[in-house]
Amino acid sequence: MLYKLFGLVIAFDDLLPGVPSVARAEVDIRVRLGTSINPPSSPSNWFMHWHSPNGKKWLSFAKVDGGYLLRFNRLADFFVRNDGNEIISMPKHDVPIDTIQHLLLDQVIPLVINLKGREPIHSSAMLVNQGVVAFTGPTWCGKSTVVGNFLKAGYPLLSDDCLVLVEKDGDIYAIPAYPGLRLWGDALVHLFGDNGNYKSVAHYTNKRRFETEKITDAYCAEPEPLKRLYTIADSSGAKGKADIVIERLSPRESFMALVRCAFRLDITDRDMLTRQFRFLERVASRVSVRRLIYPREFNLLPAVREAILNDLQDLDN
Repeated sequence: MLYKLFGLVIAFDDLLPGVPSVARAEVDIRVRLGTSINPPSSPSNWFMHWHSPNGKKWLSFAKVDGGYLLRFNRLADFFVRNDGNEIISMPKHDVPIDTIQHLLLDQVIPLVINLKGREPIHSSAMLVNQGVVAFTGPTWCGKSTVVGNFLKAGYPLLSDDCLVLVEKDGDIYAIPAYPGLRLWGDALVHLFGDNGNYKSVAHYTNKRRFETEKITDAYCAEPEPLKRLYTIADSSGAKGKADIVIERLSPRESFMALVRCAFRLDITDRDMLTRQFRFLERVASRVSVRRLIYPREFNLLPAVREAILNDLQDLDN
């Protein structure tokens, strides 16, 4: 089957629930399910490791003949060809298909997009009157919850956790991902109620997937200009319990915020890093970046939304 994801056409033999399908199109990335690959099971040249918040190894990267090996600890291996045109997924025994789908959609494909020359950032985004507004920050900072709060108020979703950016006619455009929003149970119930029908994201997490088709016009399927990026910061320094603070970042701070949230597959590839850094410099010069600080309390989410909408009013001038 063919699917439209991040502006690319993905061919996959299995289903990708929630991702829009297309009838006929030129394929950008072909995904195959496999049981084994030629590279050794334990390459000696691992060049990068990602760790989960509890310190455990989460994802390891290695160069192998013909491409890259991405190993999710005890879950799955993914082989990515050097040109990014093919991905072979190899799940470990008894790992359910929804976990493989999640790893593919939300972890592997964003990295492959970087390999293919576009720049994805770790960000959730929605569409407002002025254009696209995106939120980034560390894991657990509440990106999806803030976007879910806007979605509940009638603002269309563009992406959850990954946003692809491109240049067009002198502007920075945001490319939609797919109409899915992943939330922790307490945030999901607070925003959308406890109807018991939310689907699992993966077997190793308590996050659930909210089906945006339950809300009319809940998803923006076309690229739109990115107008503002908010990086969500730790709220422990807030002076008062209900303080909501929005601060404009300097050009240097804006660039570093973008660097921190960018997906990159190969940190040893100088040309890839140079291309990405130059692009992020242009993003920082054209898109205003703000620091958002707010207490992590559900009852303050409407006030956070109003503070952001008020901050966006300068874009109307």
